[in-house]
Amino acid sequence: MTLSPEVSTESLYDLANKDSYQALYLSVILQAMLDLCKPETKGEPSEIKVQRDQADAWFFSSIGVTCEDFETVCSYAKVDPVKIRIFAYETIKSGDTKNVRRKFQSFF
Repeated sequence: MTLSPEVSTESLYDLANKDSYQALYLSVILQAMLDLCKPETKGEPSEIKVQRDQADAWFFSSIGVTCEDFETVCSYAKVDPVKIRIFAYETIKSGDTKNVRRKFQSFF
């Protein structure tokens, strides 16, 4: 399943004026995407690797509290958790991690 390449012109900032709670939860998902997509570098702090691993577990867990937390955040953000997981998977698989913010806008 490929997501639409069309990008909404509305930003998280604009959305915050309409629904601040939705914007908050979308921001949580976006930050996790940014953590997941951060390229590995030689000598990077171990904290970055931990954040990347935690983001990976958060997106791709299929059972347990982590999975439930992810689905709850998606529900509050008013996005389909399956589509977000597909987006995360396709982004990592494609290697195109530089345009995550722009692509993420397509969810609202």
